[in-house]
Amino acid sequence: MTNENVDEQDKKIEEIENELLAEDDYSETPPSDIVAFNELRSCADLVRMYKNDQLIIKPDFQRDIVWPNPAQTRFIDSLVKQLPIPSMCLSLDYNTQERLMIDGLQRIFSIIKFLTDADWRLSSLDDIDEKISGKTSGFIKKKYPQIYSRIENLTIPVTVLRCDYSKKSHLNYLFTIFHRLNTGGNKLSNQEIRNCIYQGSFNDMLKDIVNYSNTRHLFGLKPHETKRYAYEELVLRVFAFADEYESYNGKLAKFLNDYMEKNRNIDDDEIRQRTREFIRVIDLFYERIMEGNQLPKLSKATTEALLVGMYININELEHLNTDQLREKYQSLREDQNFSFENLNEGIASTEKVKARIGRAIELFS
Repeated sequence: MTNENVDEQDKKIEEIENELLAEDDYSETPPSDIVAFNELRSCADLVRMYKNDQLIIKPDFQRDIVWPNPAQTRFIDSLVKQLPIPSMCLSLDYNTQERLMIDGLQRIFSIIKFLTDADWRLSSLDDIDEKISGKTSGFIKKKYPQIYSRIENLTIPVTVLRCDYSKKSHLNYLFTIFHRLNTGGNKLSNQEIRNCIYQGSFNDMLKDIVNYSNTRHLFGLKPHETKRYAYEELVLRVFAFADEYESYNGKLAKFLNDYMEKNRNIDDDEIRQRTREFIRVIDLFYERIMEGNQLPKLSKATTEALLVGMYININELEHLNTDQLREKYQSLREDQNFSFENLNEGIASTEKVKARIGRAIELFS
């Protein structure tokens, strides 16, 4: 097979896996005890809640601020001109009064930036009010206080989902809402959403493992590069399939959500144990099998099975020599379960996933 054909096959598998990761696997109706209501909040009020930690606009789940300065400037100009503003969406935990921004991150960030950062300089653009074009927020407040006050007092429509973060059904529903509202060009990945909804010790552990130096070397991650939490999701998949692959039912997003919800606040001793075991896998893989080289591009299905097989058998694998380890690695690469033909159809089906994971465990045993 030519390199061109191999590249085409790799690209097709990647497209299939990316489509799979974009699914939410939920079709249930909203829980009856979640209450949705609309309210109007002034920009100043939203900033006040943000400053008082009553509104979390960018918990570690959220994507980076992706609006460039001109887009932020045009939004502020829209506020100045009192143009219609799309509604924002928040979730409100009625136990803790904690609010999370579900939809409207870029807008609320622009508002907070304008009202709290006197040194922020808006872009110089022909299509915005000349009084604010190219000016700093502090200059606008001093020179044109009526414009500054207009933005402070402007009310924004907000949809609020009043719920209970301790209820699994509510978290599932919030996952779906995040997923459905973020369907544009910069939509959140499923793992970015999980990093919001399932915050806790387990989520912190996933990030710590990905930030470990050999993990980053193995996958070729640059300093501070996140890859939209793709590798946190990979680590999650390894833990979930290592522990519960026999119960997998073909719905990947729901399987991972349920596992993360169940383990979100595991105790410190278990966190330390799981972290140590995964780091042992990474060290063995990077230092001995790959001999300090970056892992070549593999499908997510192959990579997760490889790591699951090693994770479950790590105690035995550490006693093998390098040639024996590389032989096991190569056997998995060449196994029929990981061929293009096998991955091309029904990659997330119950039967195929269980077969891949089971075969990886067997090969590394």
